[in-house]
Amino acid sequence: MLKCLTQTGTNTYLIGKGPQKVLLDTGEGIPDYIPLLKNALDKELQGATISKVICSHWHHDHVGGVSDVLRFLAERNLLKDSEPSGSLASLHKFPCPEHDDPETRFEDVKDKQEINVDDQTTLIALHTPGHTSDHCSFYLKEENTLFTGDCVLGQGTAVFEDLSAYIKSLKRQLDFVPSFKIYPGHGPVIVDGPSKIREYINHRLDRENQILAVLLDKDASDASPSKANKTAMDIVSVIYAAYPVSLHPAAEHQVLLHLKKLEQDGKVKRGTAEEMSDATWEPSFPQSSL
Repeated sequence: MLKCLTQTGTNTYLIGKGPQKVLLDTGEGIPDYIPLLKNALDKELQGATISKVICSHWHHDHVGGVSDVLRFLAERNLLKDSEPSGSLASLHKFPCPEHDDPETRFEDVKDKQEINVDDQTTLIALHTPGHTSDHCSFYLKEENTLFTGDCVLGQGTAVFEDLSAYIKSLKRQLDFVPSFKIYPGHGPVIVDGPSKIREYINHRLDRENQILAVLLDKDASDASPSKANKTAMDIVSVIYAAYPVSLHPAAEHQVLLHLKKLEQDGKVKRGTAEEMSDATWEPSFPQSSL
């Protein structure tokens, strides 16, 4: 029912049981991708066509190949001669006005929208923000599989813009169905999807608890009053002490996102500062309540 095309780290998928497929994501637009797509359609899928192109989110490695793919489909005229004129593959994505190219005419994907590929293939769109505000996952009902884009990866952990939204999206995926296989935007297939998502959630909660523990430990690095409240980099120097200093700026960004979530949850308070990275942080509850 599906074919995975992997090129330079981004997975794209041809989905469908019949002769018409949906292409999920388009890669970043490298020259080798179109020959790969052509070979899959002609040889591996016996001349299949593409009726819809869907992008999971706005990042370049997922939408960068849109123009090449549409040009390829137009030149090749994949649809049958009996199809109405102008019925070439349509382009779909959850809207993101801040980042979407105004020259690219996406049809809006809506949360919980059912996308019928053929009479044996139904995709259900799930708006799963956090990695980006427009990120969507897609559940393939007939095969009990979930295409997670960059929300859950086959290897390593995902980055995110908004941790609160990201955790909610992970929990939403977990609650959607009791068991499923994951096809990620990067990396190999995950056979036990729920276990991987629980691993992601636990990892973030563990990091959150580490940050709170550092804030509650007045003597973690310096017992002077000036260090009673800590900046994000103070926290990084404790949690990531075993990592090279060159990685600390990236770690600081992740810690700041955690602190922002903790602030939204009412667990920490931020000191006054023009830049978030310069602010000091303290717990908003006594140590006994941790």
